[in-house]
Amino acid sequence: MGPVGDAGRVLCHGCVHPRALPSARSETAARRVEWRVRTRKRVRAGRSIEWGSAPGSGITISIVGSIPVDLSGVPETLLGNLGRRAAAARIGALKDPLAVEVVDRLDYDFAHSTRGVRLHAVRVATFDGAVRSFLGVHPAGTVVALGEGLETQFWRLDNGRVRWLTVDLPETMELRGRLPPDGPRQSSHSGSALDLGWVDGLSPADPTLVTAQGLFPYFQRDQVHRLIAGIAQRLPGSVLVFDVVPEVMLDMVRRASGRERDLAVTLWTWLFNAHEHALISAIPGVEKLRDVAPPLKRDLASFGIAAIGRLPRRLRYSLPVIQVLQAKFRAVSAH
Repeated sequence: MGPVGDAGRVLCHGCVHPRALPSARSETAARRVEWRVRTRKRVRAGRSIEWGSAPGSGITISIVGSIPVDLSGVPETLLGNLGRRAAAARIGALKDPLAVEVVDRLDYDFAHSTRGVRLHAVRVATFDGAVRSFLGVHPAGTVVALGEGLETQFWRLDNGRVRWLTVDLPETMELRGRLPPDGPRQSSHSGSALDLGWVDGLSPADPTLVTAQGLFPYFQRDQVHRLIAGIAQRLPGSVLVFDVVPEVMLDMVRRASGRERDLAVTLWTWLFNAHEHALISAIPGVEKLRDVAPPLKRDLASFGIAAIGRLPRRLRYSLPVIQVLQAKFRAVSAH
C-alpha cells in the first residue's frame, strides 16, 4: 500500500523526468542481470560491499548482504504488499521474480504476508493489465505510480519505451534506492501527490496513465476528490487507475488480528460505496468511471472477483472485496 505522510502528503526524492530512450530493453535487462549476479556472488562469498554502480546508467546503488528495514505507519504497509507478491510468485500465481529477490534481501519478517496471497495476485494482475492495455496503444507513454513503495511493476511490464515516474516518501525512496537502480527511463519526484507538484515535469500533450495502488484509502475523502479533480484539470485526456476499499471491508478487518489489521483499522480513512462512485463520476473533467475487470485465469480467485464485477453496483460495493477502478479524463477540445 502506498505511503503517505502525517497530513496525507506523498513525498519522494526528485529528479528530471527523462525523455531519452537509449537501448531501452537490453539496457534494463543487462543492469538487472549484472546486479543480481554481483550481489549473489558477494553474499555467497560471505562478503558485502557498501557501494556499486549500475552498469551504463551512472547511478550508484548500495549493495549489502542484508538490508535493514525501519518503516512505521503507512510506509510499513508496503511491506505486506511486497511480501504477498513474493509469496504469490513462489506458488506460481504471479510472475515477479524480482519481488522474491527483494524479500530475500530485506531484514524483515514476512511470515504475516501469506494470507490472501491469491486475491492479492489478482489485484496486481488487474493493475498490470490496465498498464499493458495503455502501453498497447501508447508504447512510449508515461506511467506515473503514486505511492509506489517497493512495487516492482516497472520490471514486470517494461516494453523498452515506457517512461516511468515514481512518487513516494523519503524513507521509502531511501530503501528503494538500495535495490535495483532506476534506469534512464525511470525517475522520481520529491513533493506531495496532493498538491500536484509531480505534474510539473509532465507534458499534458503526452499520453499519461496515473496509478494509485493501495494509496487512496489513506487519504481523506475531500483529498481524494481534489486530487482526482486536479489530475483531470492538469492532465486532460489522461487515465487514472486506483483501488478502493468498500466500507464493509473495514468491519471484516476489525474482526481479524495481527499487525496489518492494526494498521488498516488505524489508517484507512477513505472507504468506498455506490454513493462515492456517483460523487467521483460527477467531478469536473471525469468523462467515464468504470470497474477494471481482472485478467481471466483458471483459478477460483480470478473467477470470483470477475463474477463480483458483474453484479449491480450497489451490491458489488457492499462486498468485502477491494475493487480496481479506472477514471478517464476528458480531453481538451481542439476547437
